[in-house]
Amino acid sequence: MSSSSPSPQGFSLIELMIALAIAAIIAAVAIPGYRDHMLRGRIPDATSTLSELAMRLEQHYQDNQVYGDAKDCAITMPVNQFFTFDCSPKNDGQSFLLKATGISTGAMSGFVYTLDQNGNAATTQLPAAWGNTPFNCWITKRSATC
Repeated sequence: MSSSSPSPQGFSLIELMIALAIAAIIAAVAIPGYRDHMLRGRIPDATSTLSELAMRLEQHYQDNQVYGDAKDCAITMPVNQFFTFDCSPKNDGQSFLLKATGISTGAMSGFVYTLDQNGNAATTQLPAAWGNTPFNCWITKRSATC
């Protein structure tokens, strides 16, 4: 008769702690990268909408020789989940400034992009972690420059 000793089953506390430490390290690296990826994916919503609005304003200008009256541009501003859009006519409707502002209660808070009638794109505000502003281009990723 051979008597065999029972084999141990399960994980030791040390093995469990090592696995948790590895998971925490991976999460510490992956979560900020994922967040930046999600933010970068939402920025084209703002920039492409600004370009589309500028095109619509140019079409209106071709027909009416003004971008809008003294208070408002001649086009309706769209509704977006992450940005609010604003248009300011200047010089009696002969120029304009379009602005996309990240919604203050959302992930895009702190982002502000502009476009004028000459096609001058600018980033006028970014979250502090993304860098200092202003830039004479649209910044679409952290620590980027024109």
